[in-house]
Amino acid sequence: MNRIMEENKMSSLVGNIFTIKPMFYRTLGKPLPMNSGITPGAYYCMMYLKKCNSLSMSDLGKMLLISKPNVTALVNKLIAKGLAVRSPDKQDRRIIMIRLSSKGVQFIEKNNKKYMNQIIAKLMSLSDSELELLFVSLQHVKEILSKLPVTD
Repeated sequence: MNRIMEENKMSSLVGNIFTIKPMFYRTLGKPLPMNSGITPGAYYCMMYLKKCNSLSMSDLGKMLLISKPNVTALVNKLIAKGLAVRSPDKQDRRIIMIRLSSKGVQFIEKNNKKYMNQIIAKLMSLSDSELELLFVSLQHVKEILSKLPVTD
């Protein structure tokens, strides 16, 4: 393959990457009901906390790709709603760990179930062969992306 063709393919690949995430959001819907009172950023923060059990403010900021002051504001809102709690780290009391409260865990589980059912309902409009192709394609994308270095 000549260099120009490689550059054109690479440019097209990057363009496709930029369009995929918004397409998922537009076609499969929002992960939260509009009246939940939780922003998408707060929801993703809660998802990371559920997955990791607890995180320091710094680690949470790195995962969400936001600054420490913004993480603090986000976490403060979750705490005010009773969805998260702060506690000192057991090894180093200077480090503040954030975890979901039982109310936060219930909120995530309830909304994840609703969102999953919403996505399944939309996917049911696809043919069996389209579903299989989507399944296999996403498996390939996941495997390939897992080989790339993670950005801090």
